[in-house]
Amino acid sequence: MLVSIIITARDEDPRILQATLEGLHATTRHIATDVIVIDDGSTKAVVPEGAFRERRVRLLRNPDPLGVCESRRTGALLARGEWMVWLDAHMNFGEGWLEQMLVQSNPGSVVCSPFWSYDFQTCMCWGADFAWVPTRNYHEGKYPGFAVRHRTEKPETAAAEVPMVIGACYAMDRETYDALGGFCPHFRVWGIDEQDLSARAWMAGVRVVCATHAQVGHYVRQSFPYPVQFEHLEFNQAVMFRSVFEQATIKRLEGYFEPPPVVESWLAATDLTEWRKSVQRRRKMNDAEFFARFIPELADELPPKTPRAGKTPAKRRAGKARSE
Repeated sequence: MLVSIIITARDEDPRILQATLEGLHATTRHIATDVIVIDDGSTKAVVPEGAFRERRVRLLRNPDPLGVCESRRTGALLARGEWMVWLDAHMNFGEGWLEQMLVQSNPGSVVCSPFWSYDFQTCMCWGADFAWVPTRNYHEGKYPGFAVRHRTEKPETAAAEVPMVIGACYAMDRETYDALGGFCPHFRVWGIDEQDLSARAWMAGVRVVCATHAQVGHYVRQSFPYPVQFEHLEFNQAVMFRSVFEQATIKRLEGYFEPPPVVESWLAATDLTEWRKSVQRRRKMNDAEFFARFIPELADELPPKTPRAGKTPAKRRAGKARSE
Protein backbone atom coordinates (compact mmCIF):
# COMPACT_ATOMS: atom_id res chain seq x y z
CA MET A 1 0.00 0.00 0.00
CA LEU A 2 1.33 3.43 -0.98
CA VAL A 3 0.44 6.49 1.10
CA SER A 4 0.74 9.93 -0.48
CA ILE A 5 1.60 12.69 2.00
CA ILE A 6 0.76 16.16 0.70
CA ILE A 7 2.32 19.21 2.37
CA THR A 8 1.27 22.76 1.54
CA ALA A 9 3.74 25.57 2.21
CA ARG A 10 3.72 29.31 1.67
CA ASP A 11 6.51 31.53 3.02
CA GLU A 12 7.34 28.81 5.53
CA ASP A 13 10.54 29.06 7.55
CA PRO A 14 12.89 26.69 5.63
CA ARG A 15 14.21 25.23 8.87
CA ILE A 16 10.72 24.31 10.04
CA LEU A 17 9.86 22.75 6.69
CA GLN A 18 13.08 20.73 6.70
CA ALA A 19 12.31 19.56 10.25
CA THR A 20 8.84 18.47 9.10
CA LEU A 21 10.34 16.40 6.29
CA GLU A 22 12.98 14.88 8.58
CA GLY A 23 10.29 14.00 11.11
CA LEU A 24 8.19 12.35 8.42
CA HIS A 25 11.11 10.22 7.29
CA ALA A 26 12.02 9.21 10.83
CA THR A 27 8.49 8.06 11.72
CA THR A 28 7.31 6.46 8.45
CA ARG A 29 10.29 4.23 7.65
CA HIS A 30 8.23 1.03 7.44
CA ILE A 31 5.47 2.45 5.23
CA ALA A 32 5.71 3.12 1.50
CA THR A 33 5.18 6.87 1.15
CA ASP A 34 5.01 9.35 -1.68
CA VAL A 35 5.77 12.83 -0.29
CA ILE A 36 4.73 15.93 -2.22
CA VAL A 37 5.36 19.54 -1.23
CA ILE A 38 3.25 22.23 -2.88
CA ASP A 39 4.96 25.62 -2.71
CA ASP A 40 1.99 27.95 -3.00
CA GLY A 41 3.68 30.95 -4.57
CA SER A 42 6.08 31.69 -1.71
CA THR A 43 7.82 35.07 -1.95
CA LYS A 44 11.09 33.16 -1.81
CA ALA A 45 10.70 29.85 -3.61
CA VAL A 46 11.15 26.66 -1.63
CA VAL A 47 14.60 25.25 -2.49
CA PRO A 48 14.79 21.45 -2.97
CA GLU A 49 17.82 20.72 -0.84
CA GLY A 50 18.67 18.63 2.19
CA ALA A 51 15.71 16.46 3.09
CA PHE A 52 14.14 17.04 -0.32
CA ARG A 53 17.00 15.36 -2.17
CA GLU A 54 17.76 12.74 0.45
CA ARG A 55 14.13 11.63 0.86
CA ARG A 56 13.12 11.96 -2.81
CA VAL A 57 10.43 14.47 -2.07
CA ARG A 58 8.56 15.86 -5.06
CA LEU A 59 8.19 19.64 -5.21
CA LEU A 60 5.70 21.67 -7.23
CA ARG A 61 5.61 25.46 -7.16
CA ASN A 62 2.52 27.51 -7.93
CA PRO A 63 3.83 30.66 -9.64
CA ASP A 64 1.13 32.67 -7.85
CA PRO A 65 -0.59 31.77 -4.57
CA LEU A 66 -3.76 29.73 -5.14
CA GLY A 67 -4.71 29.19 -1.51
CA VAL A 68 -4.52 26.23 0.85
CA CYS A 69 -7.51 24.31 -0.53
CA GLU A 70 -6.51 24.63 -4.18
CA SER A 71 -2.96 23.58 -3.30
CA ARG A 72 -4.32 20.51 -1.53
CA ARG A 73 -6.41 19.70 -4.60
CA THR A 74 -3.28 20.02 -6.76
CA GLY A 75 -1.42 17.66 -4.46
CA ALA A 76 -4.21 15.10 -4.76
CA LEU A 77 -3.94 15.24 -8.56
CA LEU A 78 -0.22 14.46 -8.32
CA ALA A 79 -0.56 11.79 -5.63
CA ARG A 80 0.18 8.20 -6.58
CA GLY A 81 -1.05 6.54 -3.41
CA GLU A 82 -4.35 4.84 -2.70
CA TRP A 83 -4.40 6.68 0.64
CA MET A 84 -3.71 10.39 1.04
CA VAL A 85 -2.68 12.48 4.05
CA TRP A 86 -2.66 16.30 4.01
CA LEU A 87 -0.34 18.20 6.35
CA ASP A 88 0.71 21.73 7.13
CA ALA A 89 4.40 22.46 6.66
CA HIS A 90 5.14 23.02 10.37
CA MET A 91 4.47 19.69 12.04
CA ASN A 92 6.14 17.25 14.44
CA PHE A 93 5.43 13.53 14.63
CA GLY A 94 5.35 10.89 17.32
CA GLU A 95 6.23 7.27 16.60
CA GLY A 96 3.44 5.29 14.99
CA TRP A 97 1.32 8.35 14.14
CA LEU A 98 0.75 7.28 10.54
CA GLU A 99 -0.12 3.70 11.49
CA GLN A 100 -2.71 5.07 13.93
CA MET A 101 -4.17 7.26 11.18
CA LEU A 102 -4.30 4.44 8.65
CA VAL A 103 -5.86 1.86 10.96
CA GLN A 104 -8.79 4.24 11.47
CA SER A 105 -8.97 5.38 7.82
CA ASN A 106 -11.64 2.98 6.67
CA PRO A 107 -13.30 3.64 3.31
CA GLY A 108 -16.06 6.17 3.85
CA SER A 109 -14.21 8.03 6.61
CA VAL A 110 -12.30 11.28 6.94
CA VAL A 111 -9.74 10.97 9.73
CA CYS A 112 -7.86 13.65 11.64
CA SER A 113 -5.20 13.46 14.32
CA PRO A 114 -5.56 15.18 17.67
CA PHE A 115 -4.09 18.70 17.81
CA TRP A 116 -0.92 18.42 19.91
CA SER A 117 1.48 21.23 20.74
CA TYR A 118 4.72 21.09 18.77
CA ASP A 119 6.64 19.75 21.78
CA PHE A 120 3.93 17.15 22.60
CA GLN A 121 3.44 18.60 26.07
CA THR A 122 -0.21 19.52 25.58
CA CYS A 123 -3.06 18.20 23.48
CA MET A 124 -5.22 21.15 22.43
CA CYS A 125 -8.15 19.07 21.26
CA TRP A 126 -9.50 15.83 19.84
CA GLY A 127 -11.54 17.13 16.91
CA ALA A 128 -14.00 20.00 17.17
CA ASP A 129 -17.64 21.03 17.25
CA PHE A 130 -19.39 23.47 14.96
CA ALA A 131 -20.04 26.76 16.71
CA TRP A 132 -22.37 29.44 15.38
CA VAL A 133 -21.35 33.11 15.36
CA PRO A 134 -24.23 35.45 14.41
CA THR A 135 -22.30 38.74 14.55
CA ARG A 136 -19.50 40.60 12.80
CA ASN A 137 -16.86 42.33 14.90
CA TYR A 138 -13.39 42.15 13.40
CA HIS A 139 -11.89 43.85 16.45
CA GLU A 140 -13.02 40.86 18.53
CA GLY A 141 -12.14 38.39 15.78
CA LYS A 142 -15.77 37.64 14.93
CA TYR A 143 -17.48 37.22 11.58
CA PRO A 144 -20.81 35.53 10.80
CA GLY A 145 -20.94 31.81 10.24
CA PHE A 146 -19.45 28.57 11.49
CA ALA A 147 -16.58 28.78 13.94
CA VAL A 148 -14.56 26.00 15.61
CA ARG A 149 -15.03 24.90 19.21
CA HIS A 150 -12.30 22.51 20.36
CA ARG A 151 -13.20 19.18 21.96
CA THR A 152 -10.87 19.18 24.94
CA GLU A 153 -12.03 16.01 26.70
CA LYS A 154 -9.97 13.00 25.64
CA PRO A 155 -12.12 10.22 24.12
CA GLU A 156 -11.93 6.78 25.66
CA THR A 157 -11.64 4.96 22.33
CA ALA A 158 -8.88 4.85 19.69
CA ALA A 159 -11.32 6.23 17.13
CA ALA A 160 -13.95 8.79 18.05
CA GLU A 161 -16.59 10.25 15.76
CA VAL A 162 -16.35 14.05 15.86
CA PRO A 163 -18.38 16.76 14.12
CA MET A 164 -15.31 18.42 12.64
CA VAL A 165 -11.70 17.60 11.76
CA ILE A 166 -9.00 19.76 13.30
CA GLY A 167 -5.23 19.77 13.59
CA ALA A 168 -3.89 20.21 10.03
CA CYS A 169 -3.49 16.46 9.59
CA TYR A 170 -6.27 14.75 7.63
CA ALA A 171 -6.39 11.39 5.87
CA MET A 172 -8.74 9.50 3.58
CA ASP A 173 -8.58 6.93 0.82
CA ARG A 174 -8.82 8.07 -2.79
CA GLU A 175 -12.31 6.66 -3.29
CA THR A 176 -13.63 8.68 -0.35
CA TYR A 177 -11.82 11.80 -1.56
CA ASP A 178 -13.38 11.44 -5.00
CA ALA A 179 -16.80 10.77 -3.48
CA LEU A 180 -16.56 14.12 -1.65
CA GLY A 181 -15.31 16.02 -4.67
CA GLY A 182 -12.14 16.94 -2.81
CA PHE A 183 -11.38 20.25 -1.15
CA CYS A 184 -13.40 23.27 -2.26
CA PRO A 185 -11.98 24.71 -5.51
CA HIS A 186 -13.20 28.27 -4.83
CA PHE A 187 -11.76 29.20 -1.44
CA ARG A 188 -9.38 32.13 -1.13
CA VAL A 189 -6.02 32.04 0.69
CA TRP A 190 -6.90 30.22 3.94
CA GLY A 191 -9.69 29.32 6.34
CA ILE A 192 -13.05 27.50 6.70
CA ASP A 193 -11.69 24.36 5.02
CA GLU A 194 -12.26 22.26 8.14
CA GLN A 195 -15.87 23.43 8.52
CA ASP A 196 -16.56 22.92 4.82
CA LEU A 197 -14.92 19.50 4.44
CA SER A 198 -16.55 18.16 7.60
CA ALA A 199 -20.04 19.42 6.76
CA ARG A 200 -19.86 17.99 3.26
CA ALA A 201 -18.58 14.69 4.60
CA TRP A 202 -21.44 14.19 7.05
CA MET A 203 -24.01 15.26 4.47
CA ALA A 204 -22.57 12.77 1.97
CA GLY A 205 -22.76 9.90 4.45
CA VAL A 206 -19.02 9.94 5.23
CA ARG A 207 -17.94 9.62 8.88
CA VAL A 208 -15.57 12.14 10.46
CA VAL A 209 -13.24 10.48 12.95
CA CYS A 210 -10.39 11.47 15.24
CA ALA A 211 -7.60 8.87 15.53
CA THR A 212 -7.02 9.64 19.20
CA HIS A 213 -3.67 7.81 19.53
CA ALA A 214 -2.00 9.56 16.57
CA GLN A 215 0.46 12.04 18.09
CA VAL A 216 1.03 14.90 15.66
CA GLY A 217 2.40 18.23 16.89
CA HIS A 218 1.54 21.56 15.29
CA TYR A 219 3.85 24.56 15.47
CA VAL A 220 1.60 27.50 16.35
CA ARG A 221 2.82 30.67 14.65
CA GLN A 222 2.24 34.05 16.28
CA SER A 223 1.12 35.48 12.95
CA PHE A 224 0.70 34.40 9.37
CA PRO A 225 3.74 34.83 7.11
CA TYR A 226 1.39 36.00 4.35
CA PRO A 227 -1.68 38.27 4.33
CA VAL A 228 -4.91 36.72 5.65
CA GLN A 229 -7.84 39.12 5.91
CA PHE A 230 -11.24 38.75 7.51
CA GLU A 231 -12.72 39.43 4.07
CA HIS A 232 -11.09 36.22 2.79
CA LEU A 233 -12.67 34.28 5.64
CA GLU A 234 -16.06 35.85 4.98
CA PHE A 235 -15.79 34.95 1.31
CA ASN A 236 -14.96 31.32 2.10
CA GLN A 237 -17.79 31.22 4.61
CA ALA A 238 -20.24 32.51 2.00
CA VAL A 239 -19.00 30.02 -0.59
CA MET A 240 -19.49 27.17 1.87
CA PHE A 241 -22.95 28.34 2.84
CA ARG A 242 -24.11 28.84 -0.76
CA SER A 243 -22.77 25.51 -2.01
CA VAL A 244 -23.52 23.15 0.90
CA PHE A 245 -27.02 24.07 2.07
CA GLU A 246 -30.49 23.99 0.56
CA GLN A 247 -31.86 27.16 -0.98
CA ALA A 248 -34.58 27.40 1.68
CA THR A 249 -31.94 27.36 4.42
CA ILE A 250 -29.86 29.99 2.66
CA LYS A 251 -32.91 32.22 2.36
CA ARG A 252 -33.89 31.70 6.00
CA LEU A 253 -30.44 32.55 7.37
CA GLU A 254 -29.20 35.05 4.77
CA GLY A 255 -29.84 37.92 7.16
CA TYR A 256 -26.75 36.88 9.08
CA PHE A 257 -24.64 36.94 5.92
CA GLU A 258 -24.43 40.48 4.57
CA PRO A 259 -20.84 40.48 3.30
CA PRO A 260 -18.78 43.66 2.95
CA PRO A 261 -18.72 45.19 -0.58
CA VAL A 262 -15.38 43.66 -1.54
CA VAL A 263 -16.65 40.20 -0.61
CA GLU A 264 -19.83 40.81 -2.61
CA SER A 265 -17.69 41.70 -5.61
CA TRP A 266 -15.65 38.50 -5.25
CA LEU A 267 -18.82 36.45 -4.97
CA ALA A 268 -20.33 38.13 -8.02
CA ALA A 269 -17.25 37.14 -10.02
CA THR A 270 -17.35 33.51 -8.80
CA ASP A 271 -19.54 30.97 -10.56
CA LEU A 272 -20.52 28.35 -7.98
CA THR A 273 -23.04 26.60 -10.22
CA GLU A 274 -21.09 23.43 -11.04
CA TRP A 275 -19.54 23.10 -7.60
CA ARG A 276 -22.93 23.47 -5.94
CA LYS A 277 -24.42 20.81 -8.24
CA SER A 278 -21.53 18.50 -7.39
CA VAL A 279 -22.03 18.98 -3.65
CA GLN A 280 -25.82 18.66 -3.76
CA ARG A 281 -25.92 15.43 -5.76
CA ARG A 282 -23.73 13.74 -3.14
CA ARG A 283 -26.04 14.68 -0.28
CA LYS A 284 -27.62 11.97 1.89
CA MET A 285 -28.49 14.16 4.89
CA ASN A 286 -30.79 17.16 4.65
CA ASP A 287 -30.21 20.49 6.36
CA ALA A 288 -32.71 19.88 9.15
CA GLU A 289 -30.93 16.67 10.12
CA PHE A 290 -27.51 18.32 9.93
CA PHE A 291 -28.45 21.30 12.09
CA ALA A 292 -30.37 19.18 14.60
CA ARG A 293 -27.29 17.03 15.09
CA PHE A 294 -24.49 19.59 14.98
CA ILE A 295 -25.91 23.09 15.55
CA PRO A 296 -29.19 22.59 17.43
CA GLU A 297 -29.43 26.27 18.39
CA LEU A 298 -30.16 27.03 14.72
CA ALA A 299 -32.55 24.16 14.08
CA ASP A 300 -35.63 26.25 14.91
CA GLU A 301 -34.64 28.83 12.30
CA LEU A 302 -34.69 26.31 9.47
CA PRO A 303 -37.63 25.62 7.18
CA PRO A 304 -39.60 22.39 7.76
CA LYS A 305 -37.78 19.18 7.00
CA THR A 306 -37.44 18.64 3.26
CA PRO A 307 -38.86 15.27 2.11
CA ARG A 308 -36.30 12.96 0.58
CA ALA A 309 -36.31 12.47 -3.17
CA GLY A 310 -39.26 10.41 -4.34
CA LYS A 311 -41.03 10.77 -0.99
CA THR A 312 -43.29 13.77 -1.45
CA PRO A 313 -46.34 14.03 0.83
CA ALA A 314 -48.62 13.14 -2.10
CA LYS A 315 -46.64 9.99 -2.87
CA ARG A 316 -46.58 8.98 0.80
CA ARG A 317 -50.37 9.40 1.02
CA ALA A 318 -50.82 7.40 -2.17
CA GLY A 319 -48.59 4.64 -0.86
CA LYS A 320 -50.46 4.55 2.43
CA ALA A 321 -53.81 4.35 0.60
CA ARG A 322 -52.55 1.41 -1.50
CA SER A 323 -51.33 -0.39 1.61
CA GLU A 324 -54.77 0.00 3.18
